Amino acid sequence: IITGDDFEEINSNYTLLTGRQPMPPRWALGNLQSRMAYRTQAELESVVDEMQAKDFPLDAVIIDFYWFGDSIKGGLGNLKWYKKNWPEPEKMIANFKEKGVKTILITEPMVIDTSYWFTHGDTTHLFATNDKGETYVMKDFYFGPGALMDIFKQETKDWFWEQYDKQIKIGVEGWWGDLGEPETHPSDMFHVNGKADEVHNIYGHEWEKMLFEKYRQYYPERRLFHLNRAGAAGSQRYSIFPWSGDVSRSWSGLQAQLPLMLNMSISGLGYISSDLGGFALGEKDEELYQRWLQFGVFNPIFRPHGSDIPSEPIFFNEETQTIVREAIKLRYRLMPYLYNLAYQNTTAGIPIVKPLFYKDPTNKAFLNYSDAYLFGDAFLVAPVIHPSVETIQIQFPKGRWYDFFTDELIYGGSEIETAVVDSHIPVFVQEGSLIPMVPDFHSTDDYPDDLEIHYYPKENAETTAILYEDDGAYFSAIDEEKCQLIKIAASNASHLLHIMLESDEGDYDGKSDTRSLQIIIHASEKKPRKIYLNGHLLK
Repeated sequence: IITGDDFEEINSNYTLLTGRQPMPPRWALGNLQSRMAYRTQAELESVVDEMQAKDFPLDAVIIDFYWFGDSIKGGLGNLKWYKKNWPEPEKMIANFKEKGVKTILITEPMVIDTSYWFTHGDTTHLFATNDKGETYVMKDFYFGPGALMDIFKQETKDWFWEQYDKQIKIGVEGWWGDLGEPETHPSDMFHVNGKADEVHNIYGHEWEKMLFEKYRQYYPERRLFHLNRAGAAGSQRYSIFPWSGDVSRSWSGLQAQLPLMLNMSISGLGYISSDLGGFALGEKDEELYQRWLQFGVFNPIFRPHGSDIPSEPIFFNEETQTIVREAIKLRYRLMPYLYNLAYQNTTAGIPIVKPLFYKDPTNKAFLNYSDAYLFGDAFLVAPVIHPSVETIQIQFPKGRWYDFFTDELIYGGSEIETAVVDSHIPVFVQEGSLIPMVPDFHSTDDYPDDLEIHYYPKENAETTAILYEDDGAYFSAIDEEKCQLIKIAASNASHLLHIMLESDEGDYDGKSDTRSLQIIIHASEKKPRKIYLNGHLLK
């Protein structure tokens, strides 16, 4: 039984027991573009070039199973570049890096019997077995007859890591682990530590543990990004970034993401996300794509992905491109706020997204409510999850809320009908909030030094916030104090608004000696009569 005086304290105590997620690399919070699947080096290079030419921020591309084969069932387990279609992967990865784009590769723990590595794995006993100790060949596996790696064997872990390390050495910066439930796991299969049904629910967890511990051993300074759809209680301590699997490209598929995201988030897995735009089936739907990606701006991870229909905004109409471009740019402007939520998740286990009952625990209407949710403490987000609607009903917690886009003031504590526009989904900011933002940028490699502090007034009140900053990459930045904490406070009395910033002496690689700071006060009806900076009257 995990107890606490409020829900966040319960989360904090639960993750104190099961583990907390290390800080993600900052680039992992940017636009991670994916598709099932990029088939050739030339195709992917053209997508990156056009995304950047059309002014879409981009931090990474994710390459599906065609990097090691020429068809969906052609090479699962090869874990070697298919040079016919990817003739110069090292050059491609290096060129992407120069453009601020990281490369992420898919891996699976299965090896089909026509794979390059099948005979090696069979003869060196890397695979799960039948009751006779022979390699168990799964006849009905979707990708073709194949074997499952016995991830619980040290020899298998070491061999699997060797395949990862080869790609890390040529510049691969993140990983996508697929099918790790495992997707096919017959009951009569044996692992070194038990039958399939006995170990099934910890298979993905063990895989994530292997990759995390190998990174700590061989690349101790680097933060791990491992996208995976399987795990267990505590998988967050191994830097897992889970997603909700192969969701349908439909409005019902979008609707399902809200309760799923919130339940996973409060269960310790802070970086839950979905295939933005939907993964499978359905038709190309401009409105659905717009709304899903607008929702994704306020998800822990932003990753468009889909099959059959391209998932990149450049393949949608001009109106959609305009709407999605602004959505992605907004996510990048909010990067310091989101990075701060990551810091709170790492140090205290506080979820990045939360149900509304965290804000108003006495209101029973929120106990099973997921039409709107909290993005950190400041934002209330209400995704548009039905087509062609002009208004939606939003249940607001108590207190006053500002419309993020218009500064209109909303008095909470009841259900309110809210107008819906094409350009964005309804988003509101709780009064008293201090939100750090930055100017537009296109890759976290070029993260701005300039900073904006947005204050949403609360009358006769004092509010505080902490801004965490580091180099965005060093694993031990918090433990070794290679970081900076800036305390921001606002005291709003009847005739005086006092905003204070106070920094510790923290330092980190790349920290600028000077920076531009803007303080933006929202919904202010009158100009101030006087402004003082550090006690000096400004003229």
